[in-house]
Amino acid sequence: MPLFRNRKAQDARFSALEADLAARRGEVEDLRELALHLEADLALIRAAAICLRPGEAPADLAEALHGLCFKPLNLACFYLALMDRSSGLLSFPFYFEGGRARNHPSRRYNEPRGLTERAMDARHPLYIRTTEEGATVGNVLTAAEKATGLTPPSWYGAPLGAGEGWDREPFGLLSFQSFETDAFPEPRRLLMDTLAAILGLALGGAEGTLPGPRREPS
Repeated sequence: MPLFRNRKAQDARFSALEADLAARRGEVEDLRELALHLEADLALIRAAAICLRPGEAPADLAEALHGLCFKPLNLACFYLALMDRSSGLLSFPFYFEGGRARNHPSRRYNEPRGLTERAMDARHPLYIRTTEEGATVGNVLTAAEKATGLTPPSWYGAPLGAGEGWDREPFGLLSFQSFETDAFPEPRRLLMDTLAAILGLALGGAEGTLPGPRREPS
C-alpha cells in the first residue's frame, strides 16, 4: 500500500510538472510573437523616419507613408487632411479609398462637422470602433461610401501638430480605417500616433507651407 501511494503521488507530481512546462512553453511562444510584432513595428517606424523627408509635397509624403503602412496595418482607407485657417478650408492632399487614390474635394471646416474636425478640435486622437459608434459621433460618409454602402467600422484619427512643442491648434489629421470592428488595440494606436508624429514633423519642416514645431529660445 505505501508503494502504491508513492507511485500515485509521483504520477500526480509528474502531471503537475508537465502542465507547468506546457504553460511556460505557451508563455515563451507569446513572448516570441510579441517580439516579432515589436520588431515589425520598429522597422515600420524606422522606414517612415527615413522616407518622410521635410520639404516634400504633403501629397507625396502621405502617399509614401501609405505605401509603407497600408498592408502591414491591414487598412481599408487612409487619408491626410490639412487645415488652412486663413481660408477656413479643409483639404485632402492624399485620400486612398476603395482600392485606389481619389480626388477628395475640399470643404469648409465644420461644414459638415465630421470625425476629422472633432479630433482636431479636441487636439487628441479619436478612435471609433464600430459603424454605429461612428454614426452616433457624427461620421460624414464619402461619395464612395454612399454609393457602395461600405463603411469601415474602425476609424482612427491622429491630429498633426498637436501636443507639447507645437502651436496650439493642429494643422491637420492622419486617418487610418479598417473593415474589421475594433481593429486597433492600444499598441497599434500608439504605433499610428508615432507614424502621424513623423509625418507631422516632415510636413512642419516644409518651407512656406505648414507651421513647424515651436522652438524655445536658447
